[in-house]
Amino acid sequence: MIEPTLLEKVLRKYGLFEKYREQEPALLWDRVVGERVSRLARPIWVQEGVLFVAVPSHVVQHEFSLMREEFRKRLNNALGAERVKEIRFRVESFPKSRSALSLDAIELGPEEERTIEQVVQDLSDPGLRSVVTQLMRKAKKMEKARQQLGWKPCPRCGLLCEEHFCPLCAQSFEEGSV
Repeated sequence: MIEPTLLEKVLRKYGLFEKYREQEPALLWDRVVGERVSRLARPIWVQEGVLFVAVPSHVVQHEFSLMREEFRKRLNNALGAERVKEIRFRVESFPKSRSALSLDAIELGPEEERTIEQVVQDLSDPGLRSVVTQLMRKAKKMEKARQQLGWKPCPRCGLLCEEHFCPLCAQSFEEGSV
């Protein structure tokens, strides 16, 4: 078992701790909500305590909106703190089957693998090195999968999104704060 303080130390060293902490609810989503819900609701990202979740239809959006407080409580319980302030469900197109976007089928290039190896090379704990390597590979594969689906960087924040602006920047724009 890897000591949480050691993982935190490594993530802080590479400037990744705050990003990891912010995105942690999205990483726990499938485990917390279960297989039936996770087939119909996919976490997109977390920003300022708001978890954005993609759903395939307005019907599912409505149903899950009625359950959002239960999901929020379960996530915060798993996290051990009140870190998820709100869950927003968005109707977005995504493959009905996760196998259509199997991360196992996405290959990382030699340069991407070298970058990951450079980050983990100073980790003396083999278990920690393995976990960080797996996390970094999964994150890079998710980014590549989204690019394959045609997602583009938001011109304001750089986050990959399906629309011109990511939902948060689009909302800011509508409110006049862009």
